[in-house]
Amino acid sequence: MSTVLEFFLKGEARQVAGLDTTLTLLDYLRDHCNLTGTKEGCNEGDCGACTVLLGHYEPLSEEVRYRAVNACITLLPAVHRHWVVTVEDLGDGPDNLHPVQDAMVRRHGSQCGFCTPGFVMSLAALHLDAASPDQAETYIAGNLCRCTGYGPILEAAKDSAEAPRHPAFTAKEHAAAQWFRSLSLDTGLFYEREGDRYDAPVSLKALLQARKDDPDAVLVAGTTELGLWVNKDLKDYPSLISTTRVPEMTAVTFLVDGTLSIGGAATYEQAWPLLRQVIPEGQDWFDRFASKQIRQQATIGGNVVNASPIGDGPPVLLALNASVKLSSISGERLVPLTDFFTGYKQTALASDEVLTAIHIPPRENDRQFAALKVSKRKDQDISAVMAVFSWRLENGRFRDVRIAFGGMSATPMVAQNTNAALEGKDASASAVEAALTALSEDFSPIDDLRASAWYRTTVAHNLLDAALREAIDSATQQHEEAPA
Repeated sequence: MSTVLEFFLKGEARQVAGLDTTLTLLDYLRDHCNLTGTKEGCNEGDCGACTVLLGHYEPLSEEVRYRAVNACITLLPAVHRHWVVTVEDLGDGPDNLHPVQDAMVRRHGSQCGFCTPGFVMSLAALHLDAASPDQAETYIAGNLCRCTGYGPILEAAKDSAEAPRHPAFTAKEHAAAQWFRSLSLDTGLFYEREGDRYDAPVSLKALLQARKDDPDAVLVAGTTELGLWVNKDLKDYPSLISTTRVPEMTAVTFLVDGTLSIGGAATYEQAWPLLRQVIPEGQDWFDRFASKQIRQQATIGGNVVNASPIGDGPPVLLALNASVKLSSISGERLVPLTDFFTGYKQTALASDEVLTAIHIPPRENDRQFAALKVSKRKDQDISAVMAVFSWRLENGRFRDVRIAFGGMSATPMVAQNTNAALEGKDASASAVEAALTALSEDFSPIDDLRASAWYRTTVAHNLLDAALREAIDSATQQHEEAPA
């Protein structure tokens, strides 16, 4: 087990010891390496000025794969055994720019320049992924510019997306690949400084044992929430246990019975290819969940365990009748998600347990599904109301109704009275009226900075009304098309 952080940066292997366990990658780059191209803007993962790439090696394909992340909320120990790619790595000086940098200059994509390195890194990710220029808005949704408008930046994306790999960067990639191949077998990380520690085991048994031995430790994965607590609330975390190096925790697979199993440390981007097969209607929900940087760092399990009433993931999982697998060194149990949330930011997770998987049962072919997010901005915003509607229509009647909301109560919650009011009822105007009445019995939202109670109630009713009327139209069409 390693007690020293190892990573590749600026063309050389780095070994780091003696620094704070909660030091962010951004502060390390700027304060310890003088790599000031990576900027500090919001310091909470919203503006994208601190975007860097993390490269990891795929032994089977012998390729380096990249993901853009926010350095401001990434803890330095999390880059153990990665290649940290900063804006300084892309080209080879001002006379030999990377295609993205060159396109940004030619298209006048920069004015004050503060946000530019972050945009360049996000567009570099687009380039390295060989993604279509049509996806540029998705790649830069997590980058904010206060000067230019985004037209010139999108033009630069079109110019550079299909450009060939830059020779200087390719040479650096080869050097990083050689370093990856030189690494010994990963046996985990146990990094300490003055009594504070960051433990990153590589087996599930070791993870559960660490949890038992230190029940007061904070479990971490993407740190998209904990990073804010460190930067904004100035909280101290003397003991952290990372779940991300355990293969079972990041696995996403369909079980033999068709259940989708999502590992507790799988990110939203890792889970989406298979989750999309269950809810193809959820693409807009996924795109609006957060920026690509956050989706490549935030875990679905962390979103659930955090138990925020305004998280976008839990209402979807509730409507899909998901369960969570809670594991400890002494065994495991499967808990319906409806029973997991016990109060505001409180769950049924015991002090020695880890959420190791989320199970989503197979979806019926005739199930209708919609996930609707209402927020002040389309991208990069927290929901005021998150509404998810799921039901079947059988002979013109509602069956297996599962409606869930976020932002309407102290926890993400299934609308029990509303579901009961619809179950078995004809898809008719009277069912809509009954459901809207029941919805008022299910929720008594509060006023806060994002929305008033009146607004939340009104929006929830309007969303439900529209979804039910669409279902009635669908049932009417099915009846008209049915053979006599």
